Amino acid sequence: MKRRRLTMGIITLIFLISCATPQHLLVEDYKNRNLRSIAVLPVQNETPHLQAPEIFRPIVYQKIREKGYESPAFSFIDSKLAEKGIRDAGQIHSLTPQDLGKLLGVDALLYTTVTEFSTTYLIAYASITVGAKYELRDARTGEILWHADHRVKDMKGGTEQSLKFALQKSYTPYAQKVTETCVATLPNGPLASAPAQKSCLMPGGR
Repeated sequence: MKRRRLTMGIITLIFLISCATPQHLLVEDYKNRNLRSIAVLPVQNETPHLQAPEIFRPIVYQKIREKGYESPAFSFIDSKLAEKGIRDAGQIHSLTPQDLGKLLGVDALLYTTVTEFSTTYLIAYASITVGAKYELRDARTGEILWHADHRVKDMKGGTEQSLKFALQKSYTPYAQKVTETCVATLPNGPLASAPAQKSCLMPGGR
């Protein structure tokens, strides 16, 4: 009974963590910055999981495009960075945001860092944790325009072997959730689709 109460308590705690609102900051005059293009830079990684950046970057790119911003292709960004001797995400800060902005021809730069990317086994359950932080900098001034930090944590039950098999491919949905939740706090860009206007005409009317 005690073990059951403990397990239920852990599940409840994990549920609360997963549903928490992301921490974020936004400059008051963001709309006056007239940002149109954002470069999604190579993702930095604070975890031992080497594939974490490869999973996150395409997701971040997609969400930024969906918010209505132009974003250069990774091949263009990475080739330009290589010209400056930058071939690893850890070298990104060797150039200032202003230098990167001129190099890539964009209005702002999005720095993404994976902070958590792990699976933990406890009794007959496995928990998966994925977290990341995002920082948008003005390419003209280097100022931080927006910052968001979030993580999700979930628990799954079953045998250890089945969990290992299932969780090998389960990081992507959590990376999507983290990114989606954070990017939701970023204002829409100029290319965002306007909501369809409601018509007063009856179907088939003129």
